[in-house]
Amino acid sequence: MPGCGLVYNANMEFLQYHSTTDGRTIGMSTERNPKPPSGKRILQGAALLGGAALVSKLIGTVQKIPLQNYAGDEVFGLYSAVYALAVMWMTLAAAGVPTAVSALVAEREAEGDESGAQRIVRWSLGLLCASGLAAFAALQFGAPLFADWMGAQGAEAAIRTSSIALLVAPATAVLRGYRQGQMRMLRPAVSQVADQTARVAFMLVMLAWAVSSGWSAPAVAAAVHGGLAAGAVAGLAAMLWPERSRKDEGVWIPGSGAKKTFSANPGERPTRIVFLPESRKALVRSIIGVALPVAAASVVAPLFGLIDAFTIPRLLQQEGADPAQSLALFGVYNRGIALLQLVLMGAAGAAAALVPALTASRARGGDAADAADKAANALRWAWWLGGAAAIGLALLASPIDVALFADDAGSLAIALLAPAAVFGTVQAVSGGLLQGRGDLRSPAVNLAVAAVFKLALNALLVPAYGITGAAAGMVGAYAAAALLNALSLRQKLAVPSVRLAAAWRPAAALAVMAAAVAAAALTLGALTHGLPARAGALLTALPGVAVGAAVFAGALIAAGAVGPRQWRELPGCAAGSRMDAWLTRLQAAAGRLAPSSPTSREG
Repeated sequence: MPGCGLVYNANMEFLQYHSTTDGRTIGMSTERNPKPPSGKRILQGAALLGGAALVSKLIGTVQKIPLQNYAGDEVFGLYSAVYALAVMWMTLAAAGVPTAVSALVAEREAEGDESGAQRIVRWSLGLLCASGLAAFAALQFGAPLFADWMGAQGAEAAIRTSSIALLVAPATAVLRGYRQGQMRMLRPAVSQVADQTARVAFMLVMLAWAVSSGWSAPAVAAAVHGGLAAGAVAGLAAMLWPERSRKDEGVWIPGSGAKKTFSANPGERPTRIVFLPESRKALVRSIIGVALPVAAASVVAPLFGLIDAFTIPRLLQQEGADPAQSLALFGVYNRGIALLQLVLMGAAGAAAALVPALTASRARGGDAADAADKAANALRWAWWLGGAAAIGLALLASPIDVALFADDAGSLAIALLAPAAVFGTVQAVSGGLLQGRGDLRSPAVNLAVAAVFKLALNALLVPAYGITGAAAGMVGAYAAAALLNALSLRQKLAVPSVRLAAAWRPAAALAVMAAAVAAAALTLGALTHGLPARAGALLTALPGVAVGAAVFAGALIAAGAVGPRQWRELPGCAAGSRMDAWLTRLQAAAGRLAPSSPTSREG
C-alpha cells in the first residue's frame, strides 16, 4: 500500500518521502521541523475568523433595511420566509464537514502528511458536492411543495433561485476548512466577507432594477435571492485566488531508489517510518464521524426562523388573511427579528470570545472555583447588557421602526420582541460557557427543545393574536433556551446563585436608564415634531440610544455594581486604556455625588 514516511536528519530537518506498494521510495521532501502553532497565533486566527463572521452577519442583517424600504413588507416577508428555508438547506448540505476537514487536516499537518491532508480535501469535496447537488435538485423539484407548506404560492421562483448557491457553496466550505486546518485564517476570513459583500451588492442592484421595472412581488423576491449564488461564487473565487508561494513549503526532491534510508544521526541505525493511508471506507467514516455531531448542532440554529416561515403565514391565512396580506404581516414581524439579530450578534461575539479562554483554562487543569467565578461574571454581564438592550428596544421601538422602515407598523412587535434580547443574550453566553467546558451537546439539545416549544407557542398564540403572538412565542422560546442552558451549566460548574442583597444595584441602574431613555424620547420627540417623520425619528432614536448607554454605565458604577476589577475584564478596558481612564473618572464623579455608595461590589 502506498505510504508516507517521516524522519528527522542530523540538522533536525523534517524529511518526508513517499513509497509505493513494493516499498520503493519515489520521492522525498525536506523542511524544518514543523512546530505546533503558538497560542498567540491560534488566538489571532480565532479573532480574525470571529471578526469576519460578525462583519458578515452585520452586512447580511443591515441589507434587510433597504429591501423593506424599496420593495415593501410583502416582498420582505416573502424574502425572509425563503431565506430561512435556503439557510436550512445550505446547512444540511454543508454543515459539519468543513469542521471535520479542519480537524482532520490539522491532524495530518501535525504529522507532516500533506498528501493525506489533500486526500481528505478531495474526498470531502466529493461528498459535499454530491450533497449540494442533491439539495439543489430537492429544492428545484420540490419548490411547489415547499411554497404550499409555507402558505406562500409566490415563493416557488425564489426557492428555485436560492437553490443555485448549493452548487457552489459546499466547495467553498471545504476549502475554508482546509485553510483553517492549516491555521491559515486570512483567506477564509476574506472569503466570508467577500461572500456577503457580493451577495448584498447583487441584491441591491437587482432590487433597484426590479422595482424600477415594476416587477411583481414574487419576481422581486426571486431576483434578490440570486444574491445567494453571487455571494457563493465570490466566496469560492476568494478561496481559489492565486497566492504567492510560502517560503516554508517543502521542496520536492526526486528519490534515488528502493534501498535509500535515513537516520537521525551518523552512525545510528537507519530509521524508516511509514504512514499507511486509510482505506477509502475508513476515511469517509472518519469525515462523517466528526461531521455528524457538528452538523446536528448547526442545523438547530436556523430552526427558529424556519419554524416561523412555515407556520406564521399559514396560520394567519387560516384566520382570514389573504396570502399577500399574510406575507406583508410576516414582513412587519421580521422588522423586529432583524433588530433582535443585531443585538444577538454582539452576544454571539462575546460568547465566541469566552470559549478559547475557558478551553485553555480547562486544558491547563485550571481551578474550578476560578472557572465558576469567570462564568458567573460573564452571565452577570449578559443579564445586564441584555436587559439594557431590551429596555432600549422597548422604549424606542416606534422611532427606531420609523427611522429604519419608514412607518411604525412594526413598533408593537418590536416592543414585544424586546425581552428576547435579554434571554437570547444569556442563551448565547451560557452556550459559549458550556462549549468552553467541553460540552458541545447540551447547547444544541437545549436549543432544539426551545425550538419545539416555539412551534407549540406559534400554534397557540398566532391564531389568537397574530404577529404579536408570534413575538411573544419568540420571547418564550429564548427564555426556555436560556433556562435550560443555565441548568446545564450548573451541572458543569458551581456557579454561585444570585444574591438578592446585591441584585438591587443593577436593577436600580436599569430603572435609572429606563427613566432617562423615556425622558429623552419624549423630549426629543417634541423637539423634532416639525421635521419629516424619518428625520425626526432618527434624531430621537440615535441620541436616545447614546443617552441610555451613558446613563446605564454611570448608574452601574454609582450603584456599586461595577468596579475596576469588573470593567478591566472587558475587551478594550484594560488597565491604562482610554476606556479605563474614562470609567475611573466616572467612578470618581459618582463617588463625589454619593460618597457613601460602595463602588466595587458585584451585583
